[in-house]
Amino acid sequence: MQAGRIRALELMEKLKRQAIESDAQELNDLRAEALRLDQRRERLEREMTEGAQTDDPAMRTYLGDYLRSMRSEIARVERDRKRIEPGLNRLEQRVATAFREMKTYESVRVAGMALAKDEAQRAEDAAEAEMAVMRWWRARQGAGRT
Repeated sequence: MQAGRIRALELMEKLKRQAIESDAQELNDLRAEALRLDQRRERLEREMTEGAQTDDPAMRTYLGDYLRSMRSEIARVERDRKRIEPGLNRLEQRVATAFREMKTYESVRVAGMALAKDEAQRAEDAAEAEMAVMRWWRARQGAGRT
């Protein structure tokens, strides 16, 4: 494989790696946001469950409003979570695709480098064999003169 092709593959691999790093940072941010929202929902559900278990008759008059408020907040958190889900899935897919492409470039580059190394070794072996034949021929001709 030509050295120019290997350099081009290295460049394409580097560009994909940079794209992955950029997308991965955005993906990590979205995952952190999704985790924060999931934890908030769980905390609200736990608070709602704990708050609904009151024996105080004075608090029971406010319990309905409290439960409606908590359910409303949980629904808002779930909407926010669903809102970021498509972007999260899209970024995960983009990172996975870019990673596969980068690995393809890397595989082709490594195979090309191995091929180039093998070709260079074969050329060196052929040159050494030719030199050995030439030395033998010269030695033979020198032995015939005496």
